[in-house]
Amino acid sequence: MTIDIDSLSHDIQARMKFVDEERLTNINELRKFRNEINQYLDKREKELLEEIEQKKLKSQNLLIELNSNCQDIKAATEKLKAELQAQEVNNNQLFISGTRAIKELVDLQSALGDIRGKNRVPYFKFSRDPATEQMLASCTAIGRVDQEASELADQQKQLQGPG
Repeated sequence: MTIDIDSLSHDIQARMKFVDEERLTNINELRKFRNEINQYLDKREKELLEEIEQKKLKSQNLLIELNSNCQDIKAATEKLKAELQAQEVNNNQLFISGTRAIKELVDLQSALGDIRGKNRVPYFKFSRDPATEQMLASCTAIGRVDQEASELADQQKQLQGPG
């Protein structure tokens, strides 16, 4: 009986050691997985931030170009206006300048129409990934701890190893 008790006591001590080792192994696996998730999320965040910045720059460049074109058209229109006002005293010269100005105004109106057509800057919005949303709502998002061996005999086999 004492030999059986000593043997059982030894097995219990060995299982206690195994439980501690198992705990550390599981903690390390969990932290390793968490680190992989963090690295993946950091990478995706960086990619998305870069994409947002590129879209912003593209929109800004388009708006800067359109604004520059508007300013050019405004300057050309002001120049035509000044030329016509300078010719107000001479009817013949005013007619010639007016005829030329009408042709230029048609071109300027066409350019202004082009600007209006291009003035549709694409807007962008971050959208959450539905799968990630589901993961966040899950009570087992990272994983779970499953009991694999509940029988003493199974644990003894694990302790003793193969063979």
